[in-house]
Amino acid sequence: MRVNTALKTTALPPFRVMGLTAPVRFRHEAEDVAAAWQRWLSGSLKDALPAFAPSVYALPAFAPSVYALRHSYHDAGYTLMIGHLVSNDAPLPAGAGEWMVPPQVYRVATLPEASRNAAAEAWQRLAALPERRFAVDFESHPSWGASKVYVGVGGEVAIAEEALDD
Repeated sequence: MRVNTALKTTALPPFRVMGLTAPVRFRHEAEDVAAAWQRWLSGSLKDALPAFAPSVYALPAFAPSVYALRHSYHDAGYTLMIGHLVSNDAPLPAGAGEWMVPPQVYRVATLPEASRNAAAEAWQRLAALPERRFAVDFESHPSWGASKVYVGVGGEVAIAEEALDD
């Protein structure tokens, strides 16, 4: 399996994700990530989250997209959150964690298939990017289309408000 190494660059505005949180230790990363995904897939939290709509793209015919955020990096590991994109004012369900992802520039790898093995290969290839910020990185697993890995890098994000004419 080959991860697309022709990385694209994109800038994203801030967004909020709610879901299951789990500590991940670098020395046990594969086991910790697999255990978190197992908890997510077998648990009921994914059904209790107030996602924007059944899909990130607001297409009601599809199932919710899943995000796997990696944040709060430290010497021994990071925090993994597996969840859904939600509105900024959605109430936090019992047992859920939340993270507000700041605006950031990302290098993006498209996965050849939606699997943990493909994601793990992408993370290995992207871990050594010299411009990596170690702020927030994430995987996006949409209900349709290709899964992707987003790694935060340096750069400016310009967010402008649209002018509304009378």
